[in-house]
Amino acid sequence: MKLKSILNKSILALTLTLLISCGFDSSKKTTESFTSSKIKVENVKIKEDSKFAWAVVGMIRNESSSDIKGYVKIKFLNSSGDIIYTTKAKVNDGDPFGPGRAASFDYFTEPKNFDGVIDFEVVFVEK
Repeated sequence: MKLKSILNKSILALTLTLLISCGFDSSKKTTESFTSSKIKVENVKIKEDSKFAWAVVGMIRNESSSDIKGYVKIKFLNSSGDIIYTTKAKVNDGDPFGPGRAASFDYFTEPKNFDGVIDFEVVFVEK
């Protein structure tokens, strides 16, 4: 029975790894679901550069006519749409960015925080 449990966990881990490495990218859904007259969320995805820390990265495009600055709230969602983990990340290191420009954000955390995550909700908060 213990062997079966280990095998099931291994299959799950391999499946998630395959999904992520084949372009697990929620940017399309996030971009379509959160666009305002001021900003647009773009290119949200997972980067697995290390076995100790993965990152959620993306861009915020300034669609206003003036400089903006702020941070994003990132919600890690499971298949039911439930929020399993929430965090914040600075956009452009907290510096303002101009009209028409996009600025990046990233948030690094342990890979275990991605267990069961299939999508993200990203909300820009202007300061």
